[in-house]
Amino acid sequence: MKRAATIAFLAGLLPILAVYAAFVMNVYVGNELEDRFICRPFLDGCVSISRAARSGPGLFWFRLLMLPCVVLLVLTWLGVRSWLQAVAPSHARLTRAIVILGVVGSSFLALYVVALGSEGDWYRWMRRYGVTIYFGGTALAQLLLVRVLWPQRKRLLLGKLRRPVELLTVLVSFQWSLGVLSVAKRMLISDPDLVDRIENIIEWWFALPMSVVFIIIAWFFWRTSEYKRSPASKS
Repeated sequence: MKRAATIAFLAGLLPILAVYAAFVMNVYVGNELEDRFICRPFLDGCVSISRAARSGPGLFWFRLLMLPCVVLLVLTWLGVRSWLQAVAPSHARLTRAIVILGVVGSSFLALYVVALGSEGDWYRWMRRYGVTIYFGGTALAQLLLVRVLWPQRKRLLLGKLRRPVELLTVLVSFQWSLGVLSVAKRMLISDPDLVDRIENIIEWWFALPMSVVFIIIAWFFWRTSEYKRSPASKS
């Protein structure tokens, strides 16, 4: 489980480093972004994640980290399958659904990363469907993971996973709240510029907790490996 914990931790950390490093590099090193795209994206929404990373030195850095991350994400979901089979064997059907959604979503991330920065209708299609299926599949997989773990949070490893399960639930609930807001924004707001800014803000805030969830999964794996080594687990 410790190797699985390391893989999951990197699967959560690398996207965060890739996105923010690409943005900073394009602002301060490559001068790739126009002044109107230089802002606090979490608050101002002046630039999307794709626009922040799709050119200049930031694009190279983004691809360098994100393509290996696709492999790490797939391995993490396979690790989740093995872990759930051990701690929640009665949820075999949900476990299969979680792994399928997670692996498919992670695989489509590769399409997005490869197509980012390239012009043409085909590349635009790859970006659109790649990122949509990645976000959608991953969000659904994480939601189903909460569905499995929340009722058992007080029993898993004698309660040692209660806090990380509760934190997982808060992050996933926050993501889905943003998803509802994203759907509703065009019905509530008529100004297209404001809609675009809100959409960008939602994207930044949605992507961050989605990556942090994988760090929490690493926490699950690590605590499980420590529990198996403890005297209490053998008594």
